[in-house]
Amino acid sequence: MKKVISVATTAAMTLSMLSVPAMICSAAEDTAAASAASFVVKDQSIIKGITTFTVPVSLSKSTTLTSAELKLSPEMQFGGTYKAVVDSVEAKVDGLTASVKDNTVTVTGSADVKKGQTLLNVTVKIFDKSGNAASAIPENTSFLLKVNSAKINDVAATDAENADATAVLFISAQNATEGSSFTLGSVNTTTKSEIKVPVTLNGSYAAVNTRFRVTNGAKIKSIELKNDKFVISDDKNGILYAPVPQGDKLVDTKFDNEVVAELTIELPEDAVSGQSFQVVPKFFEGVNSTYTAIAPAKIESSDIIYVLKGDTNLSNKIEQVDATYILREALELDMNKKTLLPSLWEQDKTLTNNDEVAATVDTVGIEKLTAAVQYAVDSNEDTKVNPADATFILRYLLDKSVKKAEAAGSFDAYVESLKK
Repeated sequence: MKKVISVATTAAMTLSMLSVPAMICSAAEDTAAASAASFVVKDQSIIKGITTFTVPVSLSKSTTLTSAELKLSPEMQFGGTYKAVVDSVEAKVDGLTASVKDNTVTVTGSADVKKGQTLLNVTVKIFDKSGNAASAIPENTSFLLKVNSAKINDVAATDAENADATAVLFISAQNATEGSSFTLGSVNTTTKSEIKVPVTLNGSYAAVNTRFRVTNGAKIKSIELKNDKFVISDDKNGILYAPVPQGDKLVDTKFDNEVVAELTIELPEDAVSGQSFQVVPKFFEGVNSTYTAIAPAKIESSDIIYVLKGDTNLSNKIEQVDATYILREALELDMNKKTLLPSLWEQDKTLTNNDEVAATVDTVGIEKLTAAVQYAVDSNEDTKVNPADATFILRYLLDKSVKKAEAAGSFDAYVESLKK
């Protein structure tokens, strides 16, 4: 199997990473939520004919930044004749300045930087083997921008995964294959474990190779294959489709919006209500039977939004005000057929005072967050927010008061007990 995959990949030349905007995660995201901020960089994709990448750099947590150092190493994926160079850097936060020398970015000044806010734009230029600005880089060529080491406020990043964070810079095809797609399903959840994310493939392919990444400290616990022609990658975070050629030829297989795999995701224990996590393809390599690279017309990442069950005001706890929010929301939905929640959050400054909620709005949008909260507060599971959902919360708080707190358990468990 490995030999066949190698043949398919080589025949497709550098069928490298079909990049979508996706967090390339520091230690705080790929392993566990850390107490200190760390750097986050993103994959970037440009169309054939452009030779300069702009790579945004942000932080995994909000912090007051007084100094930072980021040692970068650009290189061509799989080796080759082109050279990637860190050409310049621009600070994007007032109060900070940035410079670059010998691939080391230095930030000075003082400013409050929010989680996910673009701190820097790093410009990477591609040159040919003669040292001239590249002009015709082949489609599906990829480069890596590695974070070799980092310091924030003079604190060195010691975690290996943080030091090895890598962005993929990809030269995409000018024309995508019409009708083809690779999508990861989005999920609203009130639990932090056993979250199922479907992986759907559409189009005609002779070989496929992809890996997945989860942001903000979430983990891929397992991958379940739904198509017996796929295999799980050796590193357990991706899937491959590379059937044995018939004779000397690869054969195309048509996938008709087929769920080919299901990822089981686990969120970090300290995930808070309103926090979002993304499951993204690190890359997508596809080839057809003529060894031509396939660029899906749509590559869609998964947005996982966690909301504590019953937590209407995103305070990460269950309280009487949640019932009030529900009643007001139910009335607005009934009378005007629209949601009141975003205006209530704005009024209570939830959208600005809570870093995770603010980051979710920036990442997935207020509409998706609203839908996640409406899902989480629908305790009687009739697919809509109504006064009965408020009753569940009030009954729980009354029982909790009578039973002296801990005996009542969590609201989620309380709702489940009422179903028995």
